[in-house]
Amino acid sequence: MIKKTDEQISIPMVVDVPFEFAAGQYLTRALTELRDNGRFYGVKCPKCGRVQLPPRIVCAECLVRNEEWVELGLEGTLKAFTIMYLPLNDPTTGKPHNPPFVYGSVQLDEATSVLDHLVNIEPDMDKIWVGMRCRIVLRPQEERIGDLSDILYFQPLPGQKKPEQN
Repeated sequence: MIKKTDEQISIPMVVDVPFEFAAGQYLTRALTELRDNGRFYGVKCPKCGRVQLPPRIVCAECLVRNEEWVELGLEGTLKAFTIMYLPLNDPTTGKPHNPPFVYGSVQLDEATSVLDHLVNIEPDMDKIWVGMRCRIVLRPQEERIGDLSDILYFQPLPGQKKPEQN
C-alpha cells in the first residue's frame, strides 16, 4: 500500500505504439476506389435510407445490413467548422499544421454523414460560414496510397457570398 508520505517517482517519456488494423471489406472497397479512381462511395441503409461515409456493413441507426453502394460526388456543404489556434499534427501524415487554420465537416451531396478535414481558406470568420459549398481536393493519382490522407483539403467553391446575418 502506498502511503501519502511515500515519494512518487515519475519518468516523463514518449511511447510510440505503432499499430495496424484491418479495414474490412467495406472500407477497403471505398479506399481502393478513392486511391485508384478518385471516387467516394458510401452505403445506403435499406430501412432508413441513410447514406454512410465511411461505409459500414451495418447501419448505425437501424442495425440492418447495408448492401447498396452509392457513388458520391466530390462536392458538399460545410456543416461545421473551427478555427484552430493550437498546433496540430496531422494524424495520417504526421506533418504539423501551424495555426491558425480551419478544420471543417463537409456533408457530400449524396451522403448523410460528414467528412472532417482541413478547409483551404483564410481563417477569418468573415470569409467562412456554415452552408458554404466546398469541393474535395485529392492528391495526384500517382501519389495516392488508399487512406484518408489522399484528401488534401476541402476547397470552397468560387463565387460564393456569405449570407447576410439578421
